[in-house]
Amino acid sequence: MAGMKMEMANINTNQVNTRKKLANTNTNMANIRTEIANVNTKMENINTEMVGINTKMANTDTKLENMNTKMANLHANVEAKFEAMNNEVRRIKMSLNEVKDGFDHLKEAVLGKIESKERKQEEITRDVSGTASGGRENQHIFVAGGFGRNSVEIFNYRQRLWSLLKPMPESRNSACSFLYNNHVTVAGGYCDAAVDNMIRMNIHPVHDLSNNWSDFAAKLPAKMSAHSSVVYKDSLLVTGGINEDQDVYFDCIHEVQLKPPYTVKLLSKMPEPRVHHSMILCDDSILIVGGKKSWDCEDTLSNVLSYDIKKNECRQLRALPYPVSQMATVKWAENVVIIGGADKDGKALNNVTIYNIKTGNSHMLPPMLHKRTGCVAVVIENTIVVLGGSDERRRILKSVESFNFERFSWQELPEMKETRYWATAVVI
Repeated sequence: MAGMKMEMANINTNQVNTRKKLANTNTNMANIRTEIANVNTKMENINTEMVGINTKMANTDTKLENMNTKMANLHANVEAKFEAMNNEVRRIKMSLNEVKDGFDHLKEAVLGKIESKERKQEEITRDVSGTASGGRENQHIFVAGGFGRNSVEIFNYRQRLWSLLKPMPESRNSACSFLYNNHVTVAGGYCDAAVDNMIRMNIHPVHDLSNNWSDFAAKLPAKMSAHSSVVYKDSLLVTGGINEDQDVYFDCIHEVQLKPPYTVKLLSKMPEPRVHHSMILCDDSILIVGGKKSWDCEDTLSNVLSYDIKKNECRQLRALPYPVSQMATVKWAENVVIIGGADKDGKALNNVTIYNIKTGNSHMLPPMLHKRTGCVAVVIENTIVVLGGSDERRRILKSVESFNFERFSWQELPEMKETRYWATAVVI
């Protein structure tokens, strides 16, 4: 019996231990389930992160594709710009060659004139229709009027000496002057108002400082100033101008006979009115350069017209590189030289541009020493002489400077006796 009791006690003890083990096992199982649940949660989080990573990878791929596209476009743009740059370099080289050709042509023309002078011992004279000064040496510059001026001066180019002549009857600016039959004639301009009359002075002999002014029977088509004119055979061709009394801006090309009965004839119309422009005679054509359509600086023009006198036709040529008015112009070989003037803001310029009449190509020459608007210019031998005008500070000048094609530079000449703005000048 005692043995059986002991065995039962052992069995009970074992059962208690087994229950404890089962309890521990249950607890362990619960912990395992918790850990499994945590692992599942972590796996879900990892899956979520993987989805996010996949999305980011997809975005990265898209960005890479966009970047590749941009790189391709950039490469294409760079290649296009390099091609454009190469084209521009080729264009510049061509332009430089044209400049060189133009300067070579000018050099040949200068040398030809010098050689001709040395051979024949003659002075170079301007073409004034063969009736102005005959075979006399053209070594004097005749300057008349200007804003608030009726005085007249003459410059002996060889002696570098200025002398006063008899003054005009009244102050006169924005007029034109020309040589005809041994007279200097001043046509139109603004006195107390615009006028249509012409006055003249006998310049034979040129050294006679006592010569007086007289009226000329010919008259302009209207009372006008800021017009331009050239002598063609026995006629004066007149373009543009303004009648300030009537506030009319002219777009006409007129012919005024310089012999009786002094007939005035309308030849043609320009595409727009012009004031403060320039005219150059080129054989049987005239070149009409720059100017303004009105008194407003914003209406400054860069276009160039050619009027064929025999065909009575007006056509547009290649434009100037910039708009300009109130400039001086001279003819040099097959070129027109545009000197100074005012831009679209009314600012004085010291630009000097040479414009080829046949090709329309333009090249810049060395700039003047002074900015000048409303200046005048003439040619003596191989030298351009520029006189007066108004500078960038609106100061009226009496300074004179010259450009020599051999030296290819500007230098000062003796000043005029008086300041002159919107004056007129000829070589005699």
